Amino acid sequence: MTESWGVALVVLAAVLLGAAIPVLVQLRTTLRAMEKALQRSGARLDEALGATTTAAGRIDRLVVRLEEGGRIEQLVDGIAAVSRMMSQLRDTVRVASAVGAAVGPAVAAAVHAFREDREVATPTPLHAEQVDSGAVKHEPIRQVIP
Repeated sequence: MTESWGVALVVLAAVLLGAAIPVLVQLRTTLRAMEKALQRSGARLDEALGATTTAAGRIDRLVVRLEEGGRIEQLVDGIAAVSRMMSQLRDTVRVASAVGAAVGPAVAAAVHAFREDREVATPTPLHAEQVDSGAVKHEPIRQVIP
């Protein structure tokens, strides 16, 4: 009986080891790929960090100059004025679009009516019997004025 437990444990260990080998191989491959990606991106990250530090330093120096000269208030006032102007422009465009939507169809109808007045009626073809019998009345010819 102890011998059968020993065989069962050996078989179980072999099954677990057989399942663990592919997992370990895949883990090794993934870790290698991650290491290569970190090596490639490490230099880029250092460069980006340096650029960010430089930009932050410039912004700090600019803010200090603005605070010393009392220009921050002027800058905020200017931004507020631009915001008010954009709001007024938005309201003006909204009113203009409403007027255009109301007047546009009326103007289009007037142009259409004006063009209809200037168009010439197409003459109807004469049949030979009407011409021979004299039943055709001659209408004055209207010319199109460009």
